[in-house]
Amino acid sequence: MLEYVSRYIVMPNHANPNGLVFGGILLSWIDMTAAMVAEKYSGKDVATVHLEQVHFQAPIKVGEHVKVTARLVDVGNTSMKIEVVVESENFKSSILKKTTKAMLTFVALDKDMKPTSVR
Repeated sequence: MLEYVSRYIVMPNHANPNGLVFGGILLSWIDMTAAMVAEKYSGKDVATVHLEQVHFQAPIKVGEHVKVTARLVDVGNTSMKIEVVVESENFKSSILKKTTKAMLTFVALDKDMKPTSVR
């Protein structure tokens, strides 16, 4: 199925005073990458309608590289389910760790911003 990858470097403005990425920042990266998969598959504007599961498994530190991988896992009449896996890497030590997993549902929208069918 369709898959997209986004990459980021965690900067100080992405982090709390402990130097760990804010959950909200990470959720925005997850949502954007998943939305690109839904838009590409449907060929339409999309909206996030459900954030089913988010599992924060390990912290991400300032300076680490972040890889967000989103892939289409299911398609309904107007909706698409996207699984997202986040990994972080300390580029100095090359240690790679899975940090977050999420499942999101998007709906395709017509010109009037109403749900519309996808292929």
